[in-house]
Amino acid sequence: MKALCLFGFLLLLIPAFTTAQNLGSNTSKQEVLDAQSARITAMLNADLGKLDELLTEDLSYAHTNGWTETKSGYLETIRSGKIDYVSFVPKVVEVRVYDDSAVLTGKVDVNLGRTDFSIRFLEVQRKVDGVWKLTAWQSVLNKVD
Repeated sequence: MKALCLFGFLLLLIPAFTTAQNLGSNTSKQEVLDAQSARITAMLNADLGKLDELLTEDLSYAHTNGWTETKSGYLETIRSGKIDYVSFVPKVVEVRVYDDSAVLTGKVDVNLGRTDFSIRFLEVQRKVDGVWKLTAWQSVLNKVD
């Protein structure tokens, strides 16, 4: 009888633990989205100091044309104005968090002043010393919708 009561009590606790896990997951997802937003703002403003803080040292940044850059190359591209983003607006972003890593997928509307287009992206962030940082970016032109 005691075992049955204990089992019943433990069953009552399951929703509480599930809710706590979901809240933590939603908090982590929001932190990842906040880091993405901060990085995009820094990119649009060519804030190299902030960008440097939000990128991992082993960054791999692949543009829609296949051109791939390291962290130093990407920062130089932004510094030089080789790519000068007027706007970069994420749409329909999905976030999946796995411990200290996160995978984001979605669509972005991009405006470079002389041209605008839509891309699909895969983004990987890693939590380093409590800060979510971009570690990989891959994008392709969105010609479907």
